[in-house]
Amino acid sequence: MSRSSRRRRLARVSAGIAVALTALTAAACAAQDPLSEQDRNAIAQLAEIAPRDSKIDGKTTEVECWKPSESMLDDEKFRVLCRVHYDQAGTERYRDMICIGDVTADPVTDYCYIWAYYTDMPRFEDKPGRTAS
Repeated sequence: MSRSSRRRRLARVSAGIAVALTALTAAACAAQDPLSEQDRNAIAQLAEIAPRDSKIDGKTTEVECWKPSESMLDDEKFRVLCRVHYDQAGTERYRDMICIGDVTADPVTDYCYIWAYYTDMPRFEDKPGRTAS
């Protein structure tokens, strides 16, 4: 086998691997398990509470939160991170908020507080967030 044919074969194999990895990554990202009614209710409420307490200087574009049922402190209480996405003078930003609440309460919490570590940074995809629907 000539050197050029080995290179072409290696390039085809590499391209095939890249396509397969892309497909697997897309499938894994799309395969989030469905939310329970309790999780949907908590996230919907947090989507209103977190932006209110975020003190952002801009327009909120989206709120995503960790899944409350996976972030339980005990049988009813949860601690989740909610990411408030917003537009500030044409630049995408977000502010992370910590929300501690009770899934059986209404509202699930009275307030969320700013988690300063990533405050006002561009997007980071560090944990799957759940968008309120």
